[in-house]
Amino acid sequence: MTTHTKTLIFVIGTLLGVAIGEVSMYASEVGMFALILFVTQGVLYLWERKRKMISDVVDITYHFSFPLITALFCFGLFIGVVRVQLVEEKTIFTCESSCTFDAKIISSPETKNEYQIFNIRPLVATSEMYDVQVRTPLYPKYKIGETLSVGGKITIPSIIMPHEDNSGFDYASYLRTKNVGSEIMFPHIEVIDTEAKTLTDILGRLKENFVMRIDRYASSPESSLATGMLFGATSMSKELLQTFRASGLSHIIVLSGFNIVIVIATILFILSFLPLVLRITFASISVILFVMMVGGSPSVVRATLMAFIALLAMLVGRLYVAKQALLISLFAIIMYEPHALINDVSLHLSFLATMGLVYFSEPLEIFFKKYFSRVSIVSLREIFITTLAAYFATLPYVMFTFGKVSMYALIANILVVPLVPIAMLLSFMVVLSSYVSETLSLVISFIDSTLVSFIIWVALTIERLPFSMVVITVSFWGMCLTYLFIFLCAKYLFKKTINETRVTTENGNLTDIISY
Repeated sequence: MTTHTKTLIFVIGTLLGVAIGEVSMYASEVGMFALILFVTQGVLYLWERKRKMISDVVDITYHFSFPLITALFCFGLFIGVVRVQLVEEKTIFTCESSCTFDAKIISSPETKNEYQIFNIRPLVATSEMYDVQVRTPLYPKYKIGETLSVGGKITIPSIIMPHEDNSGFDYASYLRTKNVGSEIMFPHIEVIDTEAKTLTDILGRLKENFVMRIDRYASSPESSLATGMLFGATSMSKELLQTFRASGLSHIIVLSGFNIVIVIATILFILSFLPLVLRITFASISVILFVMMVGGSPSVVRATLMAFIALLAMLVGRLYVAKQALLISLFAIIMYEPHALINDVSLHLSFLATMGLVYFSEPLEIFFKKYFSRVSIVSLREIFITTLAAYFATLPYVMFTFGKVSMYALIANILVVPLVPIAMLLSFMVVLSSYVSETLSLVISFIDSTLVSFIIWVALTIERLPFSMVVITVSFWGMCLTYLFIFLCAKYLFKKTINETRVTTENGNLTDIISY
């Protein structure tokens, strides 16, 4: 049994334990039973191992020991249940009648169609408390780190995001995975203090300054797309957001792991004259500061953890195994925030897409090389393979959660994905040049805006095609059966080509897997 298989069994048990702890009233009993079974199966495995070590007969089943599998699964189940029970209950700050309180802005305000939205942390808290989400008019503009006096009615979010006609999900529970427990609509606000006192506030102000500089030299909607790709500042209109969803390009308009790859690669290149340990140290610190600046979205946190594992492997001279890194990062995130397992849609999509790249990219590449070896444009084939792997890995979940499927996502991604790194680089050059020369910034911004305009044009064109979005809804069990069907098809098509012992670094797909 490989190390990856053992880790997979343990993580599956942990996820199941967290799910049981979240939804079942018998979680304690399940956890105790899992602990007893873990101890008994662990003792049985140790006895089995000792017996076979002193035996002269080589038994191949030793490598696939049932007691070991059961012990790993039950230990993970026990850990998951215990972690949920150790979660500290937080107070939801509400005020049914109008009230006034002081609070601090803890997230950079995002501009929507007719309002701006940000999170505040009440300063009247006497215990651990959820944050409050604020919606307020576009002006005056607020900044992260400001201390406000806020007056209004605070309620638990009641918005139910539509999933067609037959389902919906608990929007309030989703917000609680972001540490938001209540909301206040268009309150009366007075600014008490504008000083940024913490490192997070200073870095957040720096990001806001970068966004402002891009907005100064590029018009909307090109500027909003550029800042979304570069810093995760989602200020696009609802109509344009829907356009990118319909075209299957919604993953490029938010911050992704590709930004982490750029930070690491840049630092390692600039400091190439230093010893490896110093380069990795500076790269790690830079990534931490970048994540503090842009906020910890699930895709960024997942990519950061995988990147740290890759840097650690580089430091100790070990090969980087993407499958192992993905499982470890998932385990770490769920242990930190157990509620995210069930309610965080963005976390689900990020891990499913990365799982598709990890498990399907290599066999797909071998398959296409075997049957489509005459395709001369290698980069085009690689983009198609990575997009296809991520698309099928997320398709059943998208049908279950949103009830709509983009039919031209593969075409759109082939046209757009190669341009995204160039657009991000040009956008960052606009920011840097704005400190040096306004003329140079205008020139670079013109090139960048032209490229970003083409990306938007592709999305709009794809959206206008017939059947760009098809309504397909499935139940939970239908989603599970669809995943089973995809898995069986993959096993049938690639059973002669899949090599479970090969790692991603042999193919050079490390960047793709971290960056998606």
